[in-house]
Amino acid sequence: MSKVYRLLVIALLLSLSACSTAPQKITFTLLQLNDVYEISPLNAGKTGGLARVATLQKQLKAENPHTYSVLAGDLLSPSAIGTSKLNGEPLAGKQMIDVFNHLHWDYATFGNHEFDIGKKALLQRLSEAKTVFFSSNVLDSDTQKLFAHSQETVILNVDGVKVGLIGITLPELKPDFVSISDPLTAAQKAIQRLKLQVDMIVLVTHQEFTDDIAFAEKLEGVDLIIGGHEHENMYLFRGAHLVPITKADANAKSAFIHRISVDKQSGTKSIESKLVFLDESMPFDADTEVLVKQWQQQAFDLFRKQGFEPEHIVCHTKEALDGLEASVRNKPTALTDVIAQAFLHAYPEADLSLYNSGSIRIDDIIPAGAITEYDVIKIMPFGGKVYLVQLSGELLEKALNANQQNQGKGSFLHFANVARVNGQWLVNQQSIEANKVYKVATTDFLVEKGDKGLEFLTFTNSPSIKRLDMQAIDVRKALIQELMLLDKK
Repeated sequence: MSKVYRLLVIALLLSLSACSTAPQKITFTLLQLNDVYEISPLNAGKTGGLARVATLQKQLKAENPHTYSVLAGDLLSPSAIGTSKLNGEPLAGKQMIDVFNHLHWDYATFGNHEFDIGKKALLQRLSEAKTVFFSSNVLDSDTQKLFAHSQETVILNVDGVKVGLIGITLPELKPDFVSISDPLTAAQKAIQRLKLQVDMIVLVTHQEFTDDIAFAEKLEGVDLIIGGHEHENMYLFRGAHLVPITKADANAKSAFIHRISVDKQSGTKSIESKLVFLDESMPFDADTEVLVKQWQQQAFDLFRKQGFEPEHIVCHTKEALDGLEASVRNKPTALTDVIAQAFLHAYPEADLSLYNSGSIRIDDIIPAGAITEYDVIKIMPFGGKVYLVQLSGELLEKALNANQQNQGKGSFLHFANVARVNGQWLVNQQSIEANKVYKVATTDFLVEKGDKGLEFLTFTNSPSIKRLDMQAIDVRKALIQELMLLDKK
């Protein structure tokens, strides 16, 4: 045997040996968050906070370097800090992008609230982000193309295993500068484009869970649906192939960890999903905590220039004020009642007050004791105005009756001077008369933009609704005044 021949045989044997020992099972991890509005922890520091997310993220990367962080929509708005103004312009999610850049967050799809900040601010945030924003059904309506600094889909290559990420956003309540195509149709088209290129497909959605269920039942080739929008954790399997659908709690109170393995030879896939609560058992990452506190201090300085004193105590409550999403979108609480009374007292001539629960975004329980102006800002970060309008009893009763189907949503209504007795709606203890005109203290959002299931309450859709006030009142100022009254009782 010649020397050259022997060398070739040895090389071949080494090659075969390498092939036989090459890993056939590839593992990777997806870290899921959704609906994150605040960078700081909630519940007096006991839950959530992006400094805790940073710790979890580091733990997962130490366990498996192939760890990718994914956000299922709603990052840029609404947040208390985001409403503070620098040089006359709201921060509008600038703090969120900065902290997520610090986390080296990998991917995000658009939530409906990304568009609250307007096109100019949205494009600026996208240009600042190191996170890759992707969507298969969101376009710039002016160009009918993807927004700059975003892409349609993502293909992850994990040691030869290719994973396709498809982003989908619900189409309701979009502003004019955004074009959102039918979610199911867009998902079907994206799957058709990707299925021959990838080994598995993950949908990253921001829509109602009923629509996620429809996806699992109607779409072929989907391995996992990472969802957002509901604000409460969910873990369910639907469809003929029992596709897992997961949603974490809003504001990083929890996160989903998806540990995924793919056998390259057989194509067999395994997904183990675990919900982790980010509470006091999870320590803060020191560097991230410093950055969070820097942004909070800057926001406080800016709020002072806007006429607020963030650390000023406006009252001391005797009971906790429940602002949890799960509560305020389903039933009245002490907090929702105080806000309704604040609106009513803002216009003494009003017959009643009415507002949507989506105005409340704190998603927390404020413990009994001192309440500051910053707490008020966190309760209603959208801000906005209280209007005095007139509308017919017929429209009023229609809005109140809509609460049955709007329960659990941001369009669920809260009110003052209204009661339901024996199946009948009363205002000031009198039955609502269809042809009577009522004076209602409500938010500018409801009558100008409208909410899902309450579109008929807008000036545009019901011209009979008339604005009566001469100068609107800031919703947060109205709430501060009401809380100050409580302190005197």
